[in-house]
Amino acid sequence: MRRTNEERSRTTRHELVEAARRLFAEQGYAGTSLAQIAAAAGITTGAVYHHWENKQELFYAVVEQVHADLHRVLRSRSGGTGAPSDRLKASGSIFLRRCADPAVGRILLVDGPSVLGQERWRNLDEQWWREPTVALLREAGSSGGGVEELAVALLGSLTALGQEIAGAPGPARIRRCQQVYRTLVDAVSGQAN
Repeated sequence: MRRTNEERSRTTRHELVEAARRLFAEQGYAGTSLAQIAAAAGITTGAVYHHWENKQELFYAVVEQVHADLHRVLRSRSGGTGAPSDRLKASGSIFLRRCADPAVGRILLVDGPSVLGQERWRNLDEQWWREPTVALLREAGSSGGGVEELAVALLGSLTALGQEIAGAPGPARIRRCQQVYRTLVDAVSGQAN
């Protein structure tokens, strides 16, 4: 059966994003060229430019994919039942453990802010995580104008702790960072009630 142009285009985009994700995780953004990505995907460099204007836009697509993958993992593993604070702690712990993987830590937290710029990177991060965090805080009983700020504080702490892990991963560091985050959630949950 013959594939349509749209199907071929979607397949090419997927292959390029997968190859870029592997190389950005292994070599970092600065150490990876579009030619290397094209070669790893078995596609011409011209095909890359057909889909993205430049390497930064391809990187943005990779960051979006990493967020989407994390979102699926966190929804499936942190559970939809239980106390909101427990769900916040579970999802934060999973995220922090994932930060030891260069495909998450290096792409999202090390290269992401510098390549995309702080504002664009933060806007993308918030598109994925702010509303679910606000919803859990409200479910925990937090109300009023402080809910948005509490969500930002929790997300900011996850980012900072994740950067610590991405910079020097190891089981002991992951456990310490997870404990710090659980302590923060407990403190916020106490404030929320």
